[in-house]
Amino acid sequence: MGVEIIILTKDIVDWVESLLKRSCDKTLTKGEVLHSLFHMIEINENTLNHITSDKRNFGPELEDLKQTEINDLNFHLKYYRSLVNFINTIHENKIITKK
Repeated sequence: MGVEIIILTKDIVDWVESLLKRSCDKTLTKGEVLHSLFHMIEINENTLNHITSDKRNFGPELEDLKQTEINDLNFHLKYYRSLVNFINTIHENKIITKK
């Protein structure tokens, strides 16, 4: 199981680097990519806060759906934040190097 996680993590790292290189080819900078991720984080946080602050009782079926949505939003927030952390470790000139 640990080997699968390491391989998956390397695949994600390779994918992010590839995405960043392609983004730069289309004139997106590291800052622009980070700005987009921060925007997605803000949207997901606002949505999560809205859903969790709504105290109405919608019945068991809709409560299950609400919990699923909360779990999905938490997953996306973790994902976007991990991308931000990873991108912040990459030097700008490494990203825009074209081969």
